[in-house]
Amino acid sequence: MTQTSPASPAVPALAVVVYEPGFDVGPLLAAVRDRLAARGDMSLGGVVPRFGDLLANGRHAMLLEDVVSGDATAISQDLGAGADSCILDVDGLTRARLAITKAIDDGVDLVFVGKFAKQEAAGHGVREEIAQAMIAGIPTLVVMRDGQTGAWGDFAGDDFLTLPPDVDAVVAWALSATGRA
Repeated sequence: MTQTSPASPAVPALAVVVYEPGFDVGPLLAAVRDRLAARGDMSLGGVVPRFGDLLANGRHAMLLEDVVSGDATAISQDLGAGADSCILDVDGLTRARLAITKAIDDGVDLVFVGKFAKQEAAGHGVREEIAQAMIAGIPTLVVMRDGQTGAWGDFAGDDFLTLPPDVDAVVAWALSATGRA
């Protein structure tokens, strides 16, 4: 872990980027990751979501890309052309969670945990990793669709910052939360 000055107490260590349906959050998080990594003074970890190829049902495969290695883990399954049920592959999500846990165990300066979505709203998914990062005192970045704000508030309480889906705003928070502003 890189030694830094403490973050400002006025800047919550937990931030959530709220976006509307149809917005592709993958490129936003990739740009944030790339900009922060280019600075060279911050260790990053966790996962960023991105879309893969089209599946037989016309939906895109869902991937979580390891921030450090760049390896992508599929968290969706192809259920066939007529499938309209949930395509989440829980085994894939479990494998991707390991990258988040490793980042927390390594004591990175900032952890990306991907999306707070249906699984997290139901008490599953990456909820535990978000809590672990907060207990460890690691600034944590989460993204979610605007329809999950109620479940998010029930989980996170009041001590978080809501960010717009804007690279500059997210980078500014990350620098403040890690004491680099």
